[in-house]
Amino acid sequence: MKTLYFETLASTQLYLLEAIKNDGVSLPICVVAHKQTSGIGSRANSWEEVDRALTFSFACRIDELPRDLALQSVSVFFGFIFKEALRGFGVWLKWPNDLYIGDFKVGGVMTNIYQDKIICGIGVNLEDKKFKHIGVRVSKTAVLRQFFEKIEKSYKWKDIFSKYSLEFSRNFSFSFHLENEEISLKEATLLPDGGICLRGKKVYSFR
Repeated sequence: MKTLYFETLASTQLYLLEAIKNDGVSLPICVVAHKQTSGIGSRANSWEEVDRALTFSFACRIDELPRDLALQSVSVFFGFIFKEALRGFGVWLKWPNDLYIGDFKVGGVMTNIYQDKIICGIGVNLEDKKFKHIGVRVSKTAVLRQFFEKIEKSYKWKDIFSKYSLEFSRNFSFSFHLENEEISLKEATLLPDGGICLRGKKVYSFR
């Protein structure tokens, strides 16, 4: 995968999305920013800049994704694979798109669909004096290499689901936002397509 490195970008996700809309890049491609000044968090919130973070976005065509992967669960799919690339640092994936260490958020995943393309952005705090972070010196290049090597192994969704379902109970002490409501995950059941069943209703992330 071709990778473009920038010292500073407002948002890797917005940069890549705009480049794709303007036919300015060929796929697949990854954009990495050493510093991101206006990162996007969950529910379009801003993601504040930290001392040291890994922030990147990548894009591919939808038909390159596993055929058994529902588009609404792309963030879960890539988020879990990224978590696996950080194995050994205690990072886990909170449904649907947050990266946690223990009870604290350290990063997140977001996806956009444009025509026949999927754009996925991932950010994780590596070091900071104010916000929760991984807390050890991590090679950004090594993490990216491990992440994309895992993707290239052509995982099927069922492979990721079987692993994530074993860890899903970690969500039960947390909540998530659905529209303007904060909803507990205490009684949630993970569905085979990556959504959850809660209060008798199916809920999907679309993030």
